[in-house]
Amino acid sequence: MIELESKVPAGPIELKWDKHRFEMKLVNPANKRKYTILMVGSGLGGASAAASLSELGYNVKCFCFQDSPRRAHSIAAQGGINAAKNYRNDGDSIYRLFYDTVKGGDFRSREANVYRLAQISVEIIDQCVAQGVPFAREYGGVLANRSFGGAQVSRTFYARGQTGQQLLLGAYQQMEKEIARGGVTMYPRTEMLDLIVIDGYARGIVTRDMVTGQVATWGTLWCWARAGTATCSICPPTRKARTPPPSGGPTSGEPPLPIRASPRFTLPAFR
Repeated sequence: MIELESKVPAGPIELKWDKHRFEMKLVNPANKRKYTILMVGSGLGGASAAASLSELGYNVKCFCFQDSPRRAHSIAAQGGINAAKNYRNDGDSIYRLFYDTVKGGDFRSREANVYRLAQISVEIIDQCVAQGVPFAREYGGVLANRSFGGAQVSRTFYARGQTGQQLLLGAYQQMEKEIARGGVTMYPRTEMLDLIVIDGYARGIVTRDMVTGQVATWGTLWCWARAGTATCSICPPTRKARTPPPSGGPTSGEPPLPIRASPRFTLPAFR
């Protein structure tokens, strides 16, 4: 029997994600450059996240299957993108967008995630505008809305009949800016083969170069021996490596002294 664990935070649906974000540990801005984030995919979500995380100070490695960053299906999104900004003052709200989305999905959606989607929809529009997406506007200059897909309120932001393509271009130009700056490293023509999970946490990925066929493991692994076995976890890649003395390690009560492995090595070596 497979037990599905959604990892949804506890609490009332309108508070659980805000409470979860507040309880998460923050990363010191000076320490963000010590961490490397692996981004698989360069569509709307991947490109936007890669650009945003790079601007925050993280090192980002982005992998995509194609010759260049792209997302074919997103271009088909011609109707627009919904957000509960209630510009028309017609009764729209985060809860109404949440309700309509759950109902429109035949009540098969995970409600906590849908509510989070409705919450961040307002911020997504602002991010897209900041990235240069040319949304349609009223004569007064404010963003235009229309009712789309049978919704009873006007909450759809659109760019003519090219909303998906314009969203992609906005995300890509921001990611290309970060690539030129050096914050994002792009790996095109690369496919992901497997996800490395250690102790229930994602620790890295296994990829294959579509041109050379080379298989590689990504993720800086820090290992130390304990009772004849090795324990691994991903840590900041810029931290200096130290060799533990024979008495060091978890079994002696002292903090573990990690031995740094190569950030990229072949799959047989990892196994």
